Amino acid sequence: MEKKRYLQGYLFVAIAGSLWGIGGFFVTKMSDNGASSLMTAFAGHFLAFIPLLLYLLAKKGLEGLKISKKGLIYSILLGVLTKGIFKLSLDTSMTLVGVATSTILMYLAPVWTAIMAIIFFKEKLRGYQKIALLINLIGCILMVTGGNFTDINISGLGLVLGLVAGLLYALSTILGKVGTSGDDSVTMACYMLLFSTITTAIFAKPWEHLDLFTNSSFMFWAIPGGVLSGTVANILFLKGLSKGIDASKTTIVASIEVVVATVAGVFLLNEQINLVGYFGIIIMLASIVLMNINIPNSKEITDNQGNSTLESKQ
Repeated sequence: MEKKRYLQGYLFVAIAGSLWGIGGFFVTKMSDNGASSLMTAFAGHFLAFIPLLLYLLAKKGLEGLKISKKGLIYSILLGVLTKGIFKLSLDTSMTLVGVATSTILMYLAPVWTAIMAIIFFKEKLRGYQKIALLINLIGCILMVTGGNFTDINISGLGLVLGLVAGLLYALSTILGKVGTSGDDSVTMACYMLLFSTITTAIFAKPWEHLDLFTNSSFMFWAIPGGVLSGTVANILFLKGLSKGIDASKTTIVASIEVVVATVAGVFLLNEQINLVGYFGIIIMLASIVLMNINIPNSKEITDNQGNSTLESKQ
């Protein structure tokens, strides 16, 4: 029963990562309609928060908004840090060092998550899981760059912000794992999106761009983008974490986001990817499988053989 619960948790995280992966398609379409990166971030969070709030009120009334003090604190931290500041750090890093470099820096997140999981949750990584971490990073580098490293830019501030984005991305797993141990994941997601909306609004100043919200073409892409990559994805991510899954494995599973984003770019936006990029996709998918299989070590095999012998004697 517990194994089934864990598998369900990892499946929720994988679906959430996939929905985040197609988010870039909607962002591109919003940008084509004149929205800045700050406004696409605000619109994504705001249009994710509104339907979730309406859903909670329709289903549970004001009872659906009840949350513990602990849950509220973690929702604020998740919303402000791992959604709002994360998005601002990543977007600024992209403008300073380019998309490829900043994406690679962000996908150091599995390493940060593993380190924090070892410190805070006493999780232990086996040798093959450490290898999975390494090939996950290698796969990301190959997929993002296509083997072309000439576009890698060096900027002190850009590199720092890219690392900060990766750290905050990892922190979302750690905070979410602790924060979902009591409150309803849908309610937590609602408050998280409320505070991420407030954070991005401070920088985006949406009141100066109200014309976007009367632009039918912009809203055509903004609404499904907010609902799928915001509302549904965040609910599933927090719901997955509430199943008690390992934090160190969670970020690796969620890294399917960059695979889906790359594939979506090829099929939906006619972006090009070379053979090296496809090899990177295969490596990243392999790392997700490797991280989640259970390979018994020699001590476990010996113990199992000992137990089997003992059972046969009995």
